[in-house]
Amino acid sequence: MIEALTLETALYVCQRMRDIDAEEVLATMGHDSREEFAQMCAFIGGICYRDAAGVPVAIGGVREAWPSVGIAWMVGTSAVPKNKMGLTKLGRDLMVTHAHLHRIQALSASFHTVSHEWLELIGFERGHTLRKYGKHGQDFIMFEIVR
Repeated sequence: MIEALTLETALYVCQRMRDIDAEEVLATMGHDSREEFAQMCAFIGGICYRDAAGVPVAIGGVREAWPSVGIAWMVGTSAVPKNKMGLTKLGRDLMVTHAHLHRIQALSASFHTVSHEWLELIGFERGHTLRKYGKHGQDFIMFEIVR
């Protein structure tokens, strides 16, 4: 089930997100708080993916950063692997929903190889490596869909 993101579901997922997801997203924040990250997610808006039992598994979305350019993002709990098919369908659907954008980009830390595989599966191409982009010197890779 897919629904609009709320602060409640953002907090639920962010408090339980996979450590690798937390390490990745917090590397680009001015804080190390999962709660502050959840508040930011709820503020910018997005979606929540729930499993068959109704438990929140992942939150994400595509936000138009400036005209015709979107930024894609998603984080999830340890239940992501069990829901990979549904999340992949959701990711592909989001790219279609945002077909009006001529560019969609997603940053992923170089160490988050599972994320890289998934991004490529839903249509992103690996772009440039942004060396020392993270606050502790982590490299990030720009994934992109260019139409």
